[in-house]
Amino acid sequence: MTDKQKSDQQNSRKQGSGKQNPVLSPLEIVERAEAHPAAVPFLWLGSKKTQRNFIYIPLVGMIVFSILGFFYPVSKPAPWDFGFSYTVIGFVGYSFVVLSAWPLFRLLSRPENYYGEDDSVEEGEDA
Repeated sequence: MTDKQKSDQQNSRKQGSGKQNPVLSPLEIVERAEAHPAAVPFLWLGSKKTQRNFIYIPLVGMIVFSILGFFYPVSKPAPWDFGFSYTVIGFVGYSFVVLSAWPLFRLLSRPENYYGEDDSVEEGEDA
């Protein structure tokens, strides 16, 4: 067996066992370096895939609790109640809050120098 074959065999054993180190893009390396150490485990929440597909989590929760609403009905229902009314109300409320975040940000945000702060004064200096 040649040296190259031995090293390939050792590398394949290393890759097959245990955790593999993920390959990070240069952007991900910069994000990890600039992030607070407690925030690093949660950086996956910023990916586009996670943001696009996050709505499925409350949707699945709504389905589960709708089914539970049929098996465990409310003891004193209101006139508008039906088997899964609270899950529908909760999902619509959640969706409203999440979907209204972007328009509210556009409406309420101000430019960085809104309060007339001077950027030329460095932090730590007394003006």
